[in-house]
Amino acid sequence: HKTIGVGLDTKISSDPQRFREKFNIHDPFILYAGRKDEGKNVHTLVKFFAEFKKRNSTNLKLVLIGGGQMDFPEEFVKSGDIIDLGFVDIQDKYDANSAALLLCQPSKNESFSLVIMESWLGGRPVMVHEDCEVTKHFVVDANGGFYFKTYYEFEGQVNYLMNNPDVASKMGANGCEYVKARFDWDIIVKNYTDFLNSCE
Repeated sequence: HKTIGVGLDTKISSDPQRFREKFNIHDPFILYAGRKDEGKNVHTLVKFFAEFKKRNSTNLKLVLIGGGQMDFPEEFVKSGDIIDLGFVDIQDKYDANSAALLLCQPSKNESFSLVIMESWLGGRPVMVHEDCEVTKHFVVDANGGFYFKTYYEFEGQVNYLMNNPDVASKMGANGCEYVKARFDWDIIVKNYTDFLNSCE
């Protein structure tokens, strides 16, 4: 029994400064990339972020990219703490990944998560929901971030990554190595070739 996996373009380049300049976002931010709908559990991220801002005096922002509509707490939109950029082009997405403090993927049902792999390729750690076996496995296996379930776990992890930039960078680098070792097209093609040769 062998899982061959999914091939990814691991040669993507990103520029965090270009993202900050283009979108005028110079404060640290949590990135959410994907559809904004209930199934992705993004409302939990928004709720936890709002609570975080009330309990912590920090300039941290929440930046969302991707399709879908959702209602955000008005006060946070007005204050510029929640920024929904909607669809952005692919290079802007790569730049956003590398500019973020972390990517949060709160979905509880993912079979694979491209956005996590892209965040790691951008050198940044990820936070995922404990109830998603797949994303939790990736994070633990790669040592590329944290998983949370409760608000207090979320708060502690975000504060830890903000206060320990060297650890955050190391987790991002761990994730990057993990993706390149498992999902680079050269590796995937070799896995397929080995598999097919073994069937002869």
